[in-house]
Amino acid sequence: MNFIKKHFYSLLGLFFFALSLFIRYRLRGFINIDTDIIIGWYKFIQQHGIRALADDSFANYPPAYLYLLWFSTLFAKWFSPLISIKIIPTAFDFFSAFTIYKIAKEKFSDDKPFLLSGLFFLLPTVMLNSSTWGQIDSLYVSFLLVCFYFLLKKKSLLAMLAFSVALAFKAQTIFFLPFLGVLVLRKQLQWFLLFIAPVAYFLFAIPTLLLGRSWNSLLFLYSGQVDQFQELSKAAPNLYLFIPNVHYHPVLEIGLTVFALCMALWAWSNWKAGASVRERQFVLTALASLALVPFLLPKMHDRYFYPADVFSFVVALFIPQLWFLPLLYQIMSSLTYSIFLFHGPTWLINSAVFINSALVFYIMRAQIKSLGEPSSNRIQREISL
Repeated sequence: MNFIKKHFYSLLGLFFFALSLFIRYRLRGFINIDTDIIIGWYKFIQQHGIRALADDSFANYPPAYLYLLWFSTLFAKWFSPLISIKIIPTAFDFFSAFTIYKIAKEKFSDDKPFLLSGLFFLLPTVMLNSSTWGQIDSLYVSFLLVCFYFLLKKKSLLAMLAFSVALAFKAQTIFFLPFLGVLVLRKQLQWFLLFIAPVAYFLFAIPTLLLGRSWNSLLFLYSGQVDQFQELSKAAPNLYLFIPNVHYHPVLEIGLTVFALCMALWAWSNWKAGASVRERQFVLTALASLALVPFLLPKMHDRYFYPADVFSFVVALFIPQLWFLPLLYQIMSSLTYSIFLFHGPTWLINSAVFINSALVFYIMRAQIKSLGEPSSNRIQREISL
């Protein structure tokens, strides 16, 4: 009894990990259109070997992920293609959980960090995105968490290297860029470190170039992804969902203009607030960037709020009274995912838009309000990056 009492948080965290693994195992056979596509990539690589990576026509994901897909084909005797493609993002869920543990250690000194990392690993959208859907959002978001952690530890160079690796996996990494821009404006991050961002992408590209892939296919890979769909919203829970695609032009141009103006105003508000950045303001600014960018931009997809799902959990670590933010994000994203994964009714995504709109409004209000709070009302430990 004393052992259980003494190690209660650790045992509960272990239970959360075990429960999550059980649920993930039960969902391992779930297939969908996206898994079918990635299985096609897997089989193409399996058939042609590593030289398949020189082909720029069979997949529209960057080399960083395709290397992992190629590596998974080496274990084809033990794992089916479906299981192989799901193991990759699930492994990065473990990596994210470890980083959550390290971040929580900055706040708690007992066994709570392990409990919180286990709770993170059990979050519905974290499990659904990787172990059910087979998507790779956990790859780039895991490195955004590392970036955030190194910023907390005042290690700006390592933070930007982590950001660079995130960008090598997914273009949606740029949702974090306004947060870094605010840090630059407030002299908390050296501006020249932003130029590290594309380094990892090009380093990962070198082996494929040596194999014979063209520069053009790599340079324009992300822009090609943007142009792939001519839709204002791919079931993304933002207001563009309600605008018919017959108005694609000029709504796209208007939306991009509104986005630019809103982000400029937000950056100016943060710059005018001065240079002192404390924990509450720091974590809220990170979440605000990840919540606001995909909300304002047209052409967003249903999974593009996954980084906000994750960082709302981080916010709750530092500001426990905002526990409802990750809860609402889980509800919102679960409703959104249900449309694609489980063919849910339309009203679910409409409800998700309403919840997301309220979340964005609340987060932006809280973040802007934190800029004017006196030091006595902020979390005491100052972050000097």
